[in-house]
Amino acid sequence: MKELKNLVTVTGKLVKNNIEEFKTKKGVDAIGGSLVLRTADNSEHEINFYANKYKKNENKEFTTEESYFYKQYMDAKNNLKDIEHCSEGESPDIVSITDGTFTDNDFKINGKVVSSNKINAKFINKIEPKDYESTVLEAKFEVEGIVEKITDEIVKDVPTGNLVVTMNAIGQMADGFGKDAKYEADHLIPIRMTVDKSMATDFRNEGYYDGCFTKFTGVVINTVEIKEDIEKAAFGTDIVKKVKRNIRRNEIKSGVAVSTIYEHDLTEDVVDTLKSKRKAKLKEIEMGESAHTETSEGFKKNPTPAPATTYNPFLQR
Repeated sequence: MKELKNLVTVTGKLVKNNIEEFKTKKGVDAIGGSLVLRTADNSEHEINFYANKYKKNENKEFTTEESYFYKQYMDAKNNLKDIEHCSEGESPDIVSITDGTFTDNDFKINGKVVSSNKINAKFINKIEPKDYESTVLEAKFEVEGIVEKITDEIVKDVPTGNLVVTMNAIGQMADGFGKDAKYEADHLIPIRMTVDKSMATDFRNEGYYDGCFTKFTGVVINTVEIKEDIEKAAFGTDIVKKVKRNIRRNEIKSGVAVSTIYEHDLTEDVVDTLKSKRKAKLKEIEMGESAHTETSEGFKKNPTPAPATTYNPFLQR
């Protein structure tokens, strides 16, 4: 099958450089962590990275040759300047991530399984100061997959007018590289998205339905809104409280026409297998087993392009 789109691009000011060297549980030397980037709307996005220190040979044994990405991440660790480490009058570096992907992030908290997304990437691109003025600080996504469900957004028992769309993106395994690569469906990546009420009617009119295949593009938002809550006083001045509200959503801005799974080299049997695999994984987490998907080699073997938010997008707000 062809490679299915799962792309997140983020360009922003470097808020926090969290890249560090460490040893995995198996004792493998590695480097990884995250960069937190701030976009023009004051959203902050955490991008995750991982690389083994040493390359492997054709027998999958570690050599003494340092890997390309280890060198790149060491350079980022030592030389990328975040806001925290800027001197007075200095500006933080601006970084662009052009190969990010949403990944599934499932864990158990207070006895319940919580599902969210992270953004993983491989390449780190530092923007040169001469290009700052022409650089747009934004976070966007382009994802295709199977629509699981479409519901009205409800906040405090009141419909907001927005729509909530849960899409199952298809995590793939790659055999080969570049144009010669062949892809196989491996796992589902649930992604919660929002359609603003101003576009809800147009969205409905396009005929999207549970189980259809499509592609959505949009923006990733992760910011804080502060509003004043005014309580009328019986006498004297009104009581004014500042209320902080986290705004976290993947907001759909456009979508392509509806298609079926069969047009994308998928079958009902394959989709059912992916759903069963997803349920089994969540059951394992519920029973207390680890959901950590990294191996001593980093992310799952050959995920595409595996190298997208530390929040829980499946919780209603």
